[in-house]
Amino acid sequence: MLKILHVCSGKGLGGTRSVFIAYQKLFEKLGIDSTPVIRRNAQIKNELISSSLQKLEEISYTRRLPIKWQKVSKAMKNLAHTQDLIWVHKPIDARIWRSLSPEAKIVMVVHGFQNTNLGCANYLIAVSQPVFDHLQKKGLDNVFLINNFLSMPISQHEISWNKRITISSFGFFRRKKGFTDFIRALRILKKTISPDKYSVNIYGNGRLEIILKAMKLLLNIKNLQINNWTTDVKTCLKNTDILVIPSRSESFSMMTIEGMSQGCLVVATKCKGPEFIIANEVNGILIEKQNPQIMADTLKRIIESPELFTKIRESGRRMLKNKFNINNSKQSLNNVLGNILYV
Repeated sequence: MLKILHVCSGKGLGGTRSVFIAYQKLFEKLGIDSTPVIRRNAQIKNELISSSLQKLEEISYTRRLPIKWQKVSKAMKNLAHTQDLIWVHKPIDARIWRSLSPEAKIVMVVHGFQNTNLGCANYLIAVSQPVFDHLQKKGLDNVFLINNFLSMPISQHEISWNKRITISSFGFFRRKKGFTDFIRALRILKKTISPDKYSVNIYGNGRLEIILKAMKLLLNIKNLQINNWTTDVKTCLKNTDILVIPSRSESFSMMTIEGMSQGCLVVATKCKGPEFIIANEVNGILIEKQNPQIMADTLKRIIESPELFTKIRESGRRMLKNKFNINNSKQSLNNVLGNILYV
């Protein structure tokens, strides 16, 4: 039986961790003996335990190297030497495990347009066509494409609109996620449509949290709540009418397909990743990035006539049954493993 050491050292939740869980479920569906390795006390642990996982390795990390390096590295080396492949999701993990096991076959899932530590992996898997094109342009060998896929079930609940439209957005509070653009759009929106007609929730954490909360106060946006990242994303999405992806750059955007799976109308910026998923005005809405005025105008149009966009919500959910689901990814992964192991 194929044995894979499946590694993700991130501490929090978010897109990379969602993909990690999706791959873990896919390995199990294919009957692969996969041992997940996570950072000690990582928030992702509860999701792995709830999936009836029998084995789980936890390692103490700093951002650079594991703590108590000699003691920890010995345990890590023993893990590495008993596996056929080491499957990582972060460039730093590729570097660490390459130093521990120079002869290992390392597969890195490339989640963005980064250039660091790519040479530490034997094989690279792009999460979307834009990332694949980026890696190809760099002239790298052994590059494969497996589009990110959904791990949570597609909801079958009836799509309806809340009496007070609910708008949500999720992500790490950093510049590239575009939350400052989103809040500027909300300032414009409140001047043209009554805030009583809609409520807004932003879920996440990060270094820009204090800036976002200051903007909320200074711009007097009373119907906006800025919340810590939730461990129950599915329930929050089920209660969301409009999911906004205001990013300035996305390699894929897991939140786009997760939102569609729960019946949200997804409004996303043209920031590469969502453009690969959304057909404008068919299964979602695409708008110009870093343009609060256009974002406000789009939200106003939806809030004033939500029923006009119900078919788009339904189309988005329906599309996921034929694309970006875990069953469709089985063949893609089998093809990649065939190339890695037998060629």
